[in-house]
Amino acid sequence: MDLREFIHEYLNMSRYVALGTMDGILAVMGVTLTASGISAVGGGEISNFLIGLTGLSGGIALAMSNAFGSFIRERAEETRTLRELEKKMVMNEGQLDDTVIHKKAKRRIYMSMFTHGFSSFTGAFVPVLPFLLIADRMTATITTIVLCFMALIILGIYLGRVSRESLFKTSVEIVIIGIVISLVSFFIGGGH
Repeated sequence: MDLREFIHEYLNMSRYVALGTMDGILAVMGVTLTASGISAVGGGEISNFLIGLTGLSGGIALAMSNAFGSFIRERAEETRTLRELEKKMVMNEGQLDDTVIHKKAKRRIYMSMFTHGFSSFTGAFVPVLPFLLIADRMTATITTIVLCFMALIILGIYLGRVSRESLFKTSVEIVIIGIVISLVSFFIGGGH
């Protein structure tokens, strides 16, 4: 598979691109904002860079979890589909193994694994970058919130286009999820 074909197939897996990116943005935003709040309330001298690394480590764990979870789910689904096809074709179990059909199924499994994991990892950088690059805590926090909500709106527009639903509706739904996660992070991180 050449690079152009790989990119095309990656973008065609819009479900995993959207889910992974949203997971990365929302989960890591929660971790990063909570770490920032706890650091401020605790009075400790924790640098923004360390808060960013905390978020990044959560993003890496999330990306790996999503990738391997996708692999397990897709492998089970593809194997079931292959076995059902064998049954319909009055074949013994496993007779379609190592055929073109089987190889294409394996390719779909690995592409979904890569797509979901990579998208989660990429999304994780949105809330982390301000803390890695900006020394002032308040500026990094505000920048993180602004970037995350901008990314969520773009993601909502993308999902609206893919699903052929209202761009506004999907954007608002995703932003509401972001607000809920931000509020939970705020209260856990010292906003009480």
